Amino acid sequence: MTHAHNPSEMLKRYRAALIGGVATLGLLAGGAAYAQEGPRGSELPKQLGQEATSDLEDNPVILSAPEPDARRIYVTDPAHFAVTTQHFTVDGNTGKVLGMVDGGFLANPFASSDGSFFGIASTVYSRVAKGQRDDYIEVYDSKTHEVIADIDIPESRFLVGTYPWMTTLTPDSKSLLFYQFTPSPQVGLVDIENKKFVRMLDVPDCYHIFPSGNDTFFMHCRSGTMAKVTFDKDGKVEVKETEVFHAEDEYLINTPAFSLKAGQIVWPTYEGKIFLVDISSGEAKFGQHFDVFTEEEKKDNWRVGGWLPVAYHRGTNEIYLLGDQRAKWTHKYSSRFAFVHDAKTGKRIRKIDFGRDIDSIAVSQDDNPQLYALSTGEKTLYILDAATGKEQHSVPELGHGPQVIIAHDN
Repeated sequence: MTHAHNPSEMLKRYRAALIGGVATLGLLAGGAAYAQEGPRGSELPKQLGQEATSDLEDNPVILSAPEPDARRIYVTDPAHFAVTTQHFTVDGNTGKVLGMVDGGFLANPFASSDGSFFGIASTVYSRVAKGQRDDYIEVYDSKTHEVIADIDIPESRFLVGTYPWMTTLTPDSKSLLFYQFTPSPQVGLVDIENKKFVRMLDVPDCYHIFPSGNDTFFMHCRSGTMAKVTFDKDGKVEVKETEVFHAEDEYLINTPAFSLKAGQIVWPTYEGKIFLVDISSGEAKFGQHFDVFTEEEKKDNWRVGGWLPVAYHRGTNEIYLLGDQRAKWTHKYSSRFAFVHDAKTGKRIRKIDFGRDIDSIAVSQDDNPQLYALSTGEKTLYILDAATGKEQHSVPELGHGPQVIIAHDN
């Protein structure tokens, strides 16, 4: 058996490496001379085609994405808690990726209500995965994907699995709100229009941010209430709590659906009960809750499951909920089915069989909506006709573990 520390063996390896290095240098030198002098008649390798020997383009053209419509969506890949993340822009009409931007650790995506820009709230560290922390907001033009604002914020945004409603824009898209968990509950206010951080707002021990106006948002509290938070330009905050709308043992999924334009929150429990909260008037109005699963289905262990397991279409008032037969406390696991219910009556309209495990769903808000079904395991977005469940497109290779879908038209 020969070991690497044997002097004779090491000398042989050194010589071989040196000879290889000289040969490599010779190739590099020959290539440099060839590049400077150009091909000389018979020296042109015959195996190279025209594409390999043609002149390089001096002026490459970078295309812009089309104007965003109701089928423009953004898919975020948190990459299983990696320190860098990817954010894909997808055209639902064609099933094509239009562009991509990079983000930092547990980045939260957002998009303006008119579609003109999108962005991420992000965190990076001076030594990749450790060192000095730096939190920031980056805003991109939705067509060119060029950075139009880079805003420094306090290093305090809540680093948790990407929940969409921990970072959101106000209805006029001029301000951004982000959640701070520690050392005390606060909400950060960022002026997107003037590209600057404004201040931290003191809030009660409540979670999620659902804007109902440009100076008002609602949060969900441990007591089972909603807190209405109103703030002014000086940072003065007023908090008003609503009545209790769910029992302590009715555990709400922490990724509800929220339509900013309709002011409608759709909040399922682990067991498939749907709570509806309408904040469109500036006050929280609680609708009639209902169960998605029948008593027979509950006996057969049908439950909610997924990362973003619920979607809402405001035009038809339809709710889409991911579900499958599963053990208790597996509500973050993927599901093979979507149950579609009328939000007003609670009645089931249809059931969609994906034929595969789906982790997150969203629905376009046009008159003929598409259902977006994201498989984290397959790293693929499936685009279906929301009415029939027929697959229209699939978009593969979306990073390492895509989980989040957002749209500007929600």
